[in-house]
Amino acid sequence: MWIKALLTGVVLLSINGCVQTNDIEVESVSNDKANLKAYKTYQFLEDSGIVKEDKNGKLKRSNSEVAALVEEVINEQLQKHGKKPTAKDPDFLVAYVGGSNKEAVEAKVNADGKQIIEKKPAAALLIMLVDADTGEILRIATAEGDMKNMPLEQKRARIEYAVKKMLSGI
Repeated sequence: MWIKALLTGVVLLSINGCVQTNDIEVESVSNDKANLKAYKTYQFLEDSGIVKEDKNGKLKRSNSEVAALVEEVINEQLQKHGKKPTAKDPDFLVAYVGGSNKEAVEAKVNADGKQIIEKKPAAALLIMLVDADTGEILRIATAEGDMKNMPLEQKRARIEYAVKKMLSGI
């Protein structure tokens, strides 16, 4: 029994260890006046989530497994920083929105020195921490990267990498 658990752990570590993250760009800005260490409890804003375009080109919130995964990873990272989720009277609110563009393109210069346009699907995530009493923004962080068609475990590793960087120092 323990051998099966050990092998599962080794497989998961090898999958996560091989996931590329060098395309993910993270930027964050914190409110200089806010002491983020003093904020202890949080609650997610209800309308946070992953958005997708519908057939008419309008953005709609998606209840995808990726949305659940993003929220789970944000929860894990906040708790690693000593923050606790609460359903009542939080110190700060967490808002996030993510999405992808499968039709994104990138301009490159080829070996002949000519500019070419290539399809390069992209994804982005924005996390905002807001003081629950004043509405003051405490931190805004964004992550952008290539959209990769990969198993959920590898998507999780990329999301964990991005969210960890986005919430570092809180």
